[in-house]
Amino acid sequence: MSYEFYKLLHLLCILGLCCGLGGMAILALLGGAEGEHKQLRKVLMIVHGVALLVIFVAGFGMMARKGIGIGASNTGWPPWIFGKFGIWMAFGALAAFVKRKAGLATHIFWIVPLLGAIAAYLAIMHPGAPGG
Repeated sequence: MSYEFYKLLHLLCILGLCCGLGGMAILALLGGAEGEHKQLRKVLMIVHGVALLVIFVAGFGMMARKGIGIGASNTGWPPWIFGKFGIWMAFGALAAFVKRKAGLATHIFWIVPLLGAIAAYLAIMHPGAPGG
């Protein structure tokens, strides 16, 4: 598959991840963790989980197409990749925070775009990479 395919898949699932987290945060604010909204929360958790998985796979697909971390002459991943991986883990943990600490739901609306902006900066600017 092409780099462009992986990039589109990556971006599509980032949007799905944000929708899932936003939906979970709204449900938490409305007190819908249980009861009538239980099925909706379950769907949003599935969207979140599937999006996280596909973001991870598509990210590695893009790395492979760009030759990052592949080959005998390559010394490993550039620092910005580690930053993106850390943000990916943070996005994964946010769902648990929303589920267990509903009071943090309002903070999610600030955290998600901030983490997204940092991830976009890392992906576009490649800080710490040779020539980046």
